[in-house]
Amino acid sequence: MGLLQKQFCSFSLVLFVILFSSPDIASASVEEATALLKWKETLQSANNSVPVVLPTWELNPKNGSSSSAGSPCRWFGVSCNAEGSVNQLNLTNSGIKGTLETFSFSSFLNLAYVDLSMNELSGPIPPQISSLPLVYLDLSMNEFSGNIPPEIGHLTNLKTLHLVENRLNGSIPPEIGQLRSLSELALYSNHLSGSIPSSLGNLSNLVSLYLYDNQLFGSIPEDIGNLTNLEFVYMNSNGLTGPIPSTFGNLNRLTELQLYNNTLSGSIPEEIGKLKGLVILFFNNNNLTGSIPPSLVEVVKLIRFEDDRAQ
Repeated sequence: MGLLQKQFCSFSLVLFVILFSSPDIASASVEEATALLKWKETLQSANNSVPVVLPTWELNPKNGSSSSAGSPCRWFGVSCNAEGSVNQLNLTNSGIKGTLETFSFSSFLNLAYVDLSMNELSGPIPPQISSLPLVYLDLSMNEFSGNIPPEIGHLTNLKTLHLVENRLNGSIPPEIGQLRSLSELALYSNHLSGSIPSSLGNLSNLVSLYLYDNQLFGSIPEDIGNLTNLEFVYMNSNGLTGPIPSTFGNLNRLTELQLYNNTLSGSIPEEIGKLKGLVILFFNNNNLTGSIPPSLVEVVKLIRFEDDRAQ
């Protein structure tokens, strides 16, 4: 094949890709832009000094070609993949007020990162959010209420789940135990009640577990001892009862364990004294009895047992 023929074939291939791929990509991009604009119409500004919500979110043919005019990829807080499809939505602290009830989750086939933290979003967390291919979800510091939808267990690629400082109530859905890729689970400062589901013991990749400042009760599941990648466990300021599980001694990577302000009873398991990486240990304001394992005193740098009967 001659050089001219090769060049012609290469040109034909490029032309084929442009002609047959671009319409689909553009169509998907326009659908995503339309969905975002419909959601924007339901939002209000949480800041009186900034009356316009998300001003860059508009279809403007004057800014670029007709194909780019329908694309949301240059809008504030929106990022796209190489094909021009929305894969990130980061609107943290953007002064928006509204709900997610009109958000068209089904329009976003590649949306893997969502951060809507530090706004004034309210209402329930829609179960339809489970249709997204999420890896990262942060809805913290809003006014979301109602239960955590059990459908959240369908987000099997999720690595980070932050729902802190909202008005969520009800129990922690056991379906969260299906999120085997999860490394961070933060549900603190809500109104969650009920017991800690034993299914959390299935989260083998979990590094951080923050459940403090809720209304959780019952005993701490022994299954938490299966989470050998755990480094941070905060279950303080709840209504937890019963003993501290001896299985915590399996958490060899644990550096911080905070269980204060509960109603835990019994003695401190000697197995915890084997955790050589433990740095912070707060057990105060419980009903613990017995003696403190000497190995704990030797290892832990910051330890609090005051207001307990453990000595």
